[in-house]
Amino acid sequence: MRETVKKFTHEIDGEELIFQVHKMDALHGSFLLKFVAEKLLPLIDSFQTIFVDIDGEDEEEVAKKRTDAIMRVIPKALQSISKEELFDFERQCLNSVDIMMPAGWIEVMDGDHFSVEEVKYDPFLALILCFDVVTFNFSGFFGGKGLSSLLKPQLTSK
Repeated sequence: MRETVKKFTHEIDGEELIFQVHKMDALHGSFLLKFVAEKLLPLIDSFQTIFVDIDGEDEEEVAKKRTDAIMRVIPKALQSISKEELFDFERQCLNSVDIMMPAGWIEVMDGDHFSVEEVKYDPFLALILCFDVVTFNFSGFFGGKGLSSLLKPQLTSK
């Protein structure tokens, strides 16, 4: 049976928050695929060179080089996405996310409006949730390995 809901846990300000992401229908999923292919996949090549193994350098120097390289790539990525496109992408994603609250599951967004302040005032969390939506919706794509199948395996110790 097809998995249509997946739970994610994120620690924000020392508090564990539980979210559930719903699989998008074919129409919304097609939009998501188009956006990712058009705007995000071209960046993968840039990130490939950032995360190559760097032998003989200490971890701090490797981390600094990678951070500097990421900071050069991100502005280029953001230039290709208009405010309207970003807002539409985030709305599409966040409308498929619920958060567990004491009263039960609550939609993170209802149409164009946030339903919970935990996400409304935390842009980093909103983007993490968008990433969760993309990875969950593409989990069967790319041979079942998701977007990670496009990247070479990386060592994360550095």
